[in-house]
Amino acid sequence: MLAQRERVFAEHGIDSLALLRARHAAGQVPELATADVVLLVDGVGAVRGDFEELDETFTALLSRGSGFGIHVVMTMARWNEVRMQSQPLIGTRVELRLNDPGDSTVGRKLAATLRADQPGRALTDDGLFAQVALPLPDTAALDGDVATVGAGLDALADEARRRWGGAAAAPKIRELPEVLDLATLPDPLDEPDLVPFGLRQDTMSPALLDLVARDQHLLVLGDPRCGKTTLLRTLVEGLVDRSTPDELVVAVFDPRGGLADVCPEDYLGGRATSAPLALQLSTAVAAELAKRTGDGASSGPRIVVVVDDYDILASGGTDPLRPLLEHLPAARDLRLHVLLTRPVAGASRALYDPVLQAVRDTGGSGFLMAGERSEGQVFPGQYAELLPPGRGKWLRRGERPTLVQVATSQEVPGAP
Repeated sequence: MLAQRERVFAEHGIDSLALLRARHAAGQVPELATADVVLLVDGVGAVRGDFEELDETFTALLSRGSGFGIHVVMTMARWNEVRMQSQPLIGTRVELRLNDPGDSTVGRKLAATLRADQPGRALTDDGLFAQVALPLPDTAALDGDVATVGAGLDALADEARRRWGGAAAAPKIRELPEVLDLATLPDPLDEPDLVPFGLRQDTMSPALLDLVARDQHLLVLGDPRCGKTTLLRTLVEGLVDRSTPDELVVAVFDPRGGLADVCPEDYLGGRATSAPLALQLSTAVAAELAKRTGDGASSGPRIVVVVDDYDILASGGTDPLRPLLEHLPAARDLRLHVLLTRPVAGASRALYDPVLQAVRDTGGSGFLMAGERSEGQVFPGQYAELLPPGRGKWLRRGERPTLVQVATSQEVPGAP
């Protein structure tokens, strides 16, 4: 929602929240259902503790959201549940009774006067006492029974919704689907160059792989059953649909057999299911790349090396992709691309592998799927987390990380 509003501000030349409200009232901003949106967070400390991955997003809303009409109303047990650098971003504070008056930012002596038998009594930023009102039309019927407050609020919300006669409705929270059909993404006629492989959460638009320009290679990290093989299948299908056999050759490294049927024979340059076969196949690819040096670098079909479960092929001290290492720095000119997956477990050590380092250093994008946070930073500033199958963080140079739900054309039995 914040990303959408940033684009709307740029497209309409809006430079302030006041101008947004005026133009929205005049019907000149049809992209937004409302000018202002309020996010309610009940218990900031619990949210940050249970959902560490939301901390960065929450901080971004505090720092940038209010300027685009997104306001945050939050509750907390003590002020230090919000990071010190974010506390100045809170414009209005209402301090109810604290467990420890010493935590008060208004006044410790004043906070000590608030009693437990005075629900709703509060202190304001000006050091004045205030009484919070119940948002109910008839509080006399409560008779001190707080159990009926929830039911009263639900009834009030239903009544307000029934009586509302405005045309606009509150914007719906957009969520990624748990299962995404590949048929819902652009086909080769709609998107002939880039390869759609999923749905982005920030824009709810297709995630597109750009092998020619932005995504020279792709490194996918994810623990078993997270959807790594499904992602490779979707990418290979998209590449095949958008190329002819004269334009594309796919070399498949497939120790578990999850990619056995994904690439047609006309496009298949070779398939390896073990470390010795992988070394032979990568040596053959390297020999072809050696012929492309000099004037022939830009000729010949695009070669896509697809490696599933690299950890299996590289186990036991084998190094099956080493023949390609000398060609990776010139991969863009040689029309070479590497799509490689491996688990998050052990990635902090495995990423020192020369081939993986070269893939990252020569224009590789990242896709971080489900894994344990305890593995540490597997990409710069990025930790693995528990995610639904098929979901991961899309990491590209020059862009903010965003969640993507990977699409699939079919159920893949046993796909990790």
